[in-house]
Amino acid sequence: MVSSYYEALPIFRAAMDLAVRIDKAVQLFPRRHKYTLGAKLRDASERIVVMVARANRRSERAKWLEALCNQVEDLKLLTQLGKEVQAFASFSAFVEVMEQVVALARQAEGWRRSAASQNRPEPARGPSTEGR
Repeated sequence: MVSSYYEALPIFRAAMDLAVRIDKAVQLFPRRHKYTLGAKLRDASERIVVMVARANRRSERAKWLEALCNQVEDLKLLTQLGKEVQAFASFSAFVEVMEQVVALARQAEGWRRSAASQNRPEPARGPSTEGR
């Protein structure tokens, strides 16, 4: 099996693990939440996996990293809503998902900051005073 260039990224593995965890948690949601909020949680986590792969392309990295950070923030809000409407089977199920979302948010933000600092031009230097 040929692995893709993004599969070695720790953030890709974290995003994939989160998508699997959310899928398992949503399976235990009450019916009234499974097909509404649960579907939104699944969709958001799946989009995050795709965004990580796309953000690994250098040519469009800044655009995709910004979208990734926004999508992770949306997922955090949806997860919090799931807690508020008591969609999760238990409080510990919510905590497990939220801890992974927060960890992924930290990784995404760190990647965005790192990429932004690499794209900044060097500060302009004044005339050299050497040799005077």
